[in-house]
Amino acid sequence: MTKKMPVAGLLIGFGLVITAAVIGYDAMSMRVPPIHAKVGPRVFPILVACGLALAGALTLLSARRGDFPEAEGDTDWTALGIIAAGLIVHWNILKPLGFIPAGIVLFLAVSTAFGSRAFLRDAIIAVALVTVTYFAFTRAVGLQLPPGILAGLI
Repeated sequence: MTKKMPVAGLLIGFGLVITAAVIGYDAMSMRVPPIHAKVGPRVFPILVACGLALAGALTLLSARRGDFPEAEGDTDWTALGIIAAGLIVHWNILKPLGFIPAGIVLFLAVSTAFGSRAFLRDAIIAVALVTVTYFAFTRAVGLQLPPGILAGLI
C-alpha cells in the first residue's frame, strides 16, 4: 500500500520554493554600487533564498515520500489571532516609531501567542534581540532600517 501525498506538505514546499525564487530574483535585480562588488547588500537575501529553496526542496521530498507529519489537534485560533494582530501593529508602527519599537511589539505578540506569561522577561529579551539585530543590519550589513523615534539616540 502506498502512502498518500499530503497536500499541505506539497503546498508548503512549493510556497517555500516560490518565495525563494522571488527573494533570489529580487536580490539579483538590486543595483549595487561598485564599492560592494564582492560582499554587499545582496549576500544576506541570497543566503535566505538558498535556505528557503533547500527547505522547500526537502519539504517537497518529504511530502513525496509520504513522510510529511500529520497535523496534530485543532488550530489555536487565539494564538494565530494574536500573531496576526502583532504583525498588523508591526507594519503600522514600523516607519513612524522605528524598527526597534515595532520589533519589540512583534516579539511580545509572538511570545504571548506561544503561551509565555513572563512579560518582563520577554520584554527584556525583546529589547536585547531587536537592538542587536538593528545594529547588526545597520552597521555590519549597511542596511537602512527605520530608526523612528530613536533616531537621535542610535
